[in-house]
Amino acid sequence: MSNGNQGLSLEQMGYKQELKRELGLWGVLAFGICMMFPIAPAAVYGSVTDISLGHMALVYLIAVIPMSFTAWSYGQMAGAFPVSGSAYAYTQRAVNPHLGFLTGWAVLLNYILFQVLNYVIIGVFAGALFPGVPYWAIIVATVAIVTGINLLGIKNLTRVNTFLIIFMFIGVIYFVVSAFTQLNQGVGLGFTTLPFYNPATFGWNAILMGTSIACFSFLGFEAMTTLAEEMHSPAKTLSKATLIACFFMAFVFIIQAYFAQSVFPDFQNFASLDSAFFEVCQKAGGQALATFITVVLIAGSLANALDCQTGVSRLLYGMGRDEVIPKKFFTHLSAKRRVPSYNILLMAGLGIAGAALPLETVITIINFGALIGFIMVNLSVIMHYYVKLKRRGFANVVKFLVLPGLGLITCTVLLYNLTVEAKLVGIVWLAIGVIYAAATTNFFRKTPRNLTLLEDMDNEG
Repeated sequence: MSNGNQGLSLEQMGYKQELKRELGLWGVLAFGICMMFPIAPAAVYGSVTDISLGHMALVYLIAVIPMSFTAWSYGQMAGAFPVSGSAYAYTQRAVNPHLGFLTGWAVLLNYILFQVLNYVIIGVFAGALFPGVPYWAIIVATVAIVTGINLLGIKNLTRVNTFLIIFMFIGVIYFVVSAFTQLNQGVGLGFTTLPFYNPATFGWNAILMGTSIACFSFLGFEAMTTLAEEMHSPAKTLSKATLIACFFMAFVFIIQAYFAQSVFPDFQNFASLDSAFFEVCQKAGGQALATFITVVLIAGSLANALDCQTGVSRLLYGMGRDEVIPKKFFTHLSAKRRVPSYNILLMAGLGIAGAALPLETVITIINFGALIGFIMVNLSVIMHYYVKLKRRGFANVVKFLVLPGLGLITCTVLLYNLTVEAKLVGIVWLAIGVIYAAATTNFFRKTPRNLTLLEDMDNEG
């Protein structure tokens, strides 16, 4: 079994090292930060501000609490099981193999929708910049670019991520400086605490519902762990990268939300919720800022789509290797680049098909799978370290019971506060997964082959 934070090697888990190990701490952080989308508040500003009744800054501040506990748990499980598959792999090994499959199935919904969200954002905003270009032409061209870069391999993805991160942060700084200047000149609310607490509109139901949507911005640390087999020293790298990305990006999100709400406090009078941040930018810095932020938003969505496609292709690779989905298709690696090319192409097709969905619908239901994954990873830490390895004593009780327990509880509260539509779609998706799993495991009596091998090795040891 695992020896704690050092974890098992791939060979001990019955796998071969087939993906190229090319990533260090910066490459992993670049991937995670791109996935967390530094300009994320711009994409969902209208929806989250409307749902939270003008408390988006508070929503992000609250969201960082369960997300920090969960980032900690991801780092711990990546140390124990440094393998592709993330929440799916951790739950499979620490809790139950069939629950692991259903966790992976739930997370798949999130990744597919997250990829779609980015394509829709690009289609909407690029269409506004270039009104003569058809929406579907933009979508197909974007999917082709994303797919082509991913097929070239993980090292090239890191270079693209680094460039797009720099570009996104230029946009964030431009917006914050412009908004600060306007507030200093008496525009909007001025420097006030109202974006965090406005007694005239505050309500816990609205805050929690807004928080459950805003959590999608923190998916980067989940996605980082899908690249464990392509990192140098994955246990050490991920234990640092998950927490760094979580806290750093929380600060970036809160700053943007605060200045946006301070400059344009009247959240009930946007011409369109989809383009609400564009209106904020016009007030903060005129047409020049609004146009630049639109370009940055398109670039950020492109970066995010790249990382979504990368993450889900590795998740499918891990599930295929365990033979819980068809192995021959989902574990196919390209001969030269050693990337799961069939999975990448499958996600490209689903991305084009899903781009027909309205933006608000995608935003509403996107977090169901993510929160299921977060809940199960927190549970996995408790089961693996506290229950199975019996890590006791005060420090270990805090690390392996209290912290993941708080993550589990707070993520469950957020799951409960998702919209009815999100929960309905999520439950239907899970039901399909249950039916598939029952049909392929003789009603849950068959254990995945890789875990059977691991159990045999443990028994021999």
